[in-house]
Amino acid sequence: TMLATVYAMVFNDKNNMIKMKIPMIHCLQSPRFSGVSWPWASQRGRIVSLYFVTITILFMDMNLMAPNLSTIAEEFGMDDDERDVKLGGMIALGFFFVGAPVSFLVGWLADSINRSPLFAVTVFVGELGCLGAAFVTSYPQLYVCRVLTGISIGGAIPVIYSVLGDLYPANKRSAISAVVTTGTGIGAGIGQVLAGSIQSWRLPFIIVAVPGLLCSLLLLGIKDPERGASEAAWAMEEVDDDSTLESSTVLQDDDMKTSTCACDVLERGQNPQLEEEHTSHANAILTKCVTCESTKELMKIPTVILTILQAAPGALPFGFVSTFLNDFLQEQRGMTKQEATGVLLTFGVGNAVGVILSGFLGHFAYKKDIRAPPLIMGTSLILGCIPFYFLVNNVQGNNVGLASAVTVLSGILVVIPVPLERSILTNVCLPRLRGRSNAIVCIADDLGKGLGPALVSLLITSFDRQTAFNISLIGWIVGGVLSLSIVFFVVNDEARVQQQLLAQMREDANNDP
Repeated sequence: TMLATVYAMVFNDKNNMIKMKIPMIHCLQSPRFSGVSWPWASQRGRIVSLYFVTITILFMDMNLMAPNLSTIAEEFGMDDDERDVKLGGMIALGFFFVGAPVSFLVGWLADSINRSPLFAVTVFVGELGCLGAAFVTSYPQLYVCRVLTGISIGGAIPVIYSVLGDLYPANKRSAISAVVTTGTGIGAGIGQVLAGSIQSWRLPFIIVAVPGLLCSLLLLGIKDPERGASEAAWAMEEVDDDSTLESSTVLQDDDMKTSTCACDVLERGQNPQLEEEHTSHANAILTKCVTCESTKELMKIPTVILTILQAAPGALPFGFVSTFLNDFLQEQRGMTKQEATGVLLTFGVGNAVGVILSGFLGHFAYKKDIRAPPLIMGTSLILGCIPFYFLVNNVQGNNVGLASAVTVLSGILVVIPVPLERSILTNVCLPRLRGRSNAIVCIADDLGKGLGPALVSLLITSFDRQTAFNISLIGWIVGGVLSLSIVFFVVNDEARVQQQLLAQMREDANNDP
């Protein structure tokens, strides 16, 4: 059945799809959609569904070692310090430091070539590493396999958000980013439960790798959407009246309601489908100049710079949570493996709730004021430190219910910024820069996640786990302050994107014989 499903979906075998009741996954003939109230209502939802499943599996993979650090260390003959440094710090360092350059390479390619096979290959290579981890016999072999897995984590995010930016207009990107990002929290939670509930630490790697490899095949069946297809500038190009055009652009005005004009034109269906010839020509405009010079353009956008800077410190506590918290609750708080895994599962549940909440907040806040999403980002990240500090320093192992409640709350607060930062980043970058912009943020994020556990493991050897985690919480505070600073730049940065797109299209139209 699985092989028949793959064949039907990859090769668009409609008869078999109907017979097996499989939803077809493909793009519309032209990706310039009129708006819909919720992304699942259109055929785009099927593409997002596959992305959601894929990202969920990838993040299941990321946390498979966490519940079994002590078990793996015992099998490989490591003491407690070696366990924290080698299994906690060094593997995380390699995992994310390989993911960082791969992320930039994939992001660069995502701005210039077909993204569907690129995404498929990225996932396939990473999941091969996951499968190999189940059969290792030494620490160096385990290290290599986990590093390979970092390829899929590092390469997936730039491709996904680059495609989402072309499928949805600006006022819907927070919501749809939240839908996909929900998979990260769900995946992390399922991975923790899976690894914590199975006796063998090797079997979970096989269970996760097989559907991951299947998803890599299904990704080949998705047609790459046109770049910049959902930009407001396309609607503005269709408006002939200069006064109407002036009011439709996303320039800063007195009441700050800058996000509704051009997108509303798209939603009301006033932007007609463009002819295929014009569509292909416009696509060429938006994909040209994938060069070092165009990459430098990113570093001239204040919002992009701040988004990059806030990613690394904010990832430090996440690195501790994903790598050490489960074992900390077992060894330092006296919880059983199942109890500690259950508490970490509630963190994943909180992440899922927080991402969904972020989607709703971002969707409605963006319509009210473009500056509202970064304000929400910074505030929630700083507030998230409070319940986590209470969890590590005050909650005892015999009070699993309180620990779970606190973890849910912190999981909600600290993940709210993730979909918002991705939608903001998409809105302030030209379509031909989005793959690289998301890749650079992933690199900063990987830097924090890689250095985080490594740094914490060194702090543990000098102090203790509790002190090390308290120090890492500073990262969320720093990240929150930097996120709040985006408020001062995001309006003008987003307006500049639409002005540049409109200028490109007008120049091309004037030069077209």
